[in-house]
Parts: sequence; C-alpha cells; structure tokens
Amino acid sequence: MSYSGTCNCDNVRFRFEYDPMMQFQCHCTTCQRVFGTSLCALAMPGEELIVEGELTRYTVKGGSGLDMHYNFCAKCGVIIYNEPEVLGGMVYIPAGLLDGQIEFKPTLELWTPHRPPWMTPAPSIIESVKDNGTVERIQELLENLDQRG
Repeated sequence: MSYSGTCNCDNVRFRFEYDPMMQFQCHCTTCQRVFGTSLCALAMPGEELIVEGELTRYTVKGGSGLDMHYNFCAKCGVIIYNEPEVLGGMVYIPAGLLDGQIEFKPTLELWTPHRPPWMTPAPSIIESVKDNGTVERIQELLENLDQRG
C-alpha cells in the first residue's frame, strides 16, 4: 500500500510506501505549543518519506536535550514532519495529514504527566512513559520491520 498527504495549500506533497513503524502520542509542552494539543504521529525512517514542494525548518531543543526539527510548508505553515535527532534518521508525520488512510492506534505515549486532563489514554496504548522514553525501549516497540529490505 502507498500513503500520501498534502499541506493546506497543496504546495507540499508527500508519500511513503510502507506502513509506519510506530503510532504514538507525545504530550510534551513543546508539542502542545506547536500543535495546540498533544502530537498524534506516525514514526518511520526519513529515507522512506518522499516530499515534493518548498519546506521551511524550525529547530528547538527537545526533551532529550537534542534538537527537534519541524519541517513545514513555506506558504501555509502546515507541519509535514518532525525530525528528532535523538532517534537519528526517524521522522514523525502528524497522523491527521493522511486523511483517513490509516486508523490511528497509538501504542506509545510520551510525557504522560503533561497529557491534557480532558484526554484519556487510547485503549491501544502498550507503553506510557513520563518522559521521552529511552531510545532502546522505543526501538523495541517499532513495528513492520519485515516490510523494510
């Protein structure tokens, strides 16, 4: 199956072939400022994401102390993907950009002390952590490795 999405103004289009390696929620205060609530995202290797169009990048220090890069449409500002240096080579795509192509079932939630009080944990959650988790634990939760050569 192939997946695709676009920003609001259609200036940026993206696609990828394989199922995401993880579906997760991040409740950190940075995500809440950037997205207006917790981030609901799909994680995958960056080299699998094909992006066409003009992107702009904004970088902040993530909860790990390493940089988090936000890549967004230069015209309408929609974030197409995040790139955390802590997971070198992985990218996070906001799940809502796929417009119903994937039923969002997160298995991991991060920064749970900051989860908005109105948001209850999804029944699909396998692991909840109070911080950004460890790279090793996150790697254990990755799925669909059999799709990747």
